[in-house]
Amino acid sequence: MKGGPKLLRAAPALLRVGLAEAIAYRAEVLIWVLTATMPLVMLAIWSAVVEDVTVPGLDQRALTRYFTVTLIVRQCTSAWLVWELNNEIRSGSLSSHLLKPLSPVWLHVARNLVSYPLRFAVVAPVVGALVYFQPPMELELSIVKGLVFVLSCALAWASVFSMQLAFGSLAFFTGQSLGLFNLWFGLWSVFGGYLMPVSLLPGPLRVAGDYLPFRAMLSIPVEIGADLLPPSAWALALREQTLWAVFCLGVGLLAWRLGLRRYGAFGG
Repeated sequence: MKGGPKLLRAAPALLRVGLAEAIAYRAEVLIWVLTATMPLVMLAIWSAVVEDVTVPGLDQRALTRYFTVTLIVRQCTSAWLVWELNNEIRSGSLSSHLLKPLSPVWLHVARNLVSYPLRFAVVAPVVGALVYFQPPMELELSIVKGLVFVLSCALAWASVFSMQLAFGSLAFFTGQSLGLFNLWFGLWSVFGGYLMPVSLLPGPLRVAGDYLPFRAMLSIPVEIGADLLPPSAWALALREQTLWAVFCLGVGLLAWRLGLRRYGAFGG
């Protein structure tokens, strides 16, 4: 991907194009947003579980706090680049994007960014209802925590977007890479804390999760926002996220460049 002054000059135009597409395809964007509401389902399931079984450290208040923050973080960090790339590569529409002076990846970044107002417009009433009807969450609120939380979400998004770039680029070689990505998504759901707090994983799985990138993609910002990670551990957690973000970006860019070479070699 090329950047620098050219990117800065093109940024307003990219955002305008992304916004126009989000408005034109608002129903599609809305569907993408609604597909990221699984934490509501998991909150209902785990609430039923704790009514019959005592789970250490997991009462109704803790559940509400965890899955409410998970819902917010999921909206902040989700992307749909892998589906868009698969479609563009199969249909050949990527070719027209490659003729433009900037990498098509930047257009996808812009599309992702301009979708945030719609994401939060959809999620805000849900979060408000959870805060109003559920037990008080008793979250600690501070400027420092807010800044750390935002930074953590940004690093998680960078890792998620980069890995979707990598899996999307596999379509250059296989024609369709969604099957492989679905396997990755399943692992992310378990080890990233999407279906349950990672602290509830059995010992060996919890240890294995420490060596995988999934916690950095979701669980760390959730743990920060839900007061499950003490402030003394924030710096270490952010460093872990940064390392994973750099690694995932490297993997994504490598897959993209190799894929473009193959695409060009076959007359794409």
